[in-house]
Amino acid sequence: MKPVPQFLPPRQSIIYAFTRRMLDETGANANSFAMALAEKYLALTAPDVRQVKFRLGEGDELIAAMRNNGQILRRYMDGTVKVLPADLEDAWLLALPQPYRDECERALAARRGLLAVRMPEGPASTMGSVAELFQGYSKLMEAVAPALADGRLGPEDRAHAPRIKQEGRRVVAAVLSLEHELDVAVYGEAEG
Repeated sequence: MKPVPQFLPPRQSIIYAFTRRMLDETGANANSFAMALAEKYLALTAPDVRQVKFRLGEGDELIAAMRNNGQILRRYMDGTVKVLPADLEDAWLLALPQPYRDECERALAARRGLLAVRMPEGPASTMGSVAELFQGYSKLMEAVAPALADGRLGPEDRAHAPRIKQEGRRVVAAVLSLEHELDVAVYGEAEG
């Protein structure tokens, strides 16, 4: 018997899903996000390799740029443009506000069985790392509590599983971030 193929969801569908969620859950609109995306893309991508025609401007040019960039964004998200260019993906992820950016990064890594861990930026703050760890653990316990209310995990807890997994990954990421900080503080560099 042949194994059933297990297709990975396209990276772009994961990115679009988090973008839609961010737009639905926040006060952001497609045009304002498109402008943030355009700024990131134009800042990160060398002019000679840009594939997407984003624009920036001031005054009347700004209004035209917002319309242009919003239309580009909508064409990607509604499937008119079938493929998200590789040079746009990083800018798109960086344009997503937190916590959507980290959640999207984790979902992209998880589709290949990996865990995305944010590396500490600049001089590390041990208290900040420890606080993040305990905050994450607290959220994990909040997520697990309703599932364990009857004293066991079972099929009836299916609705709680996504949040438990999400909060669990945050705790693992916080532990690994603290481990990295410890390596840098003790050994002067991260261990491989």
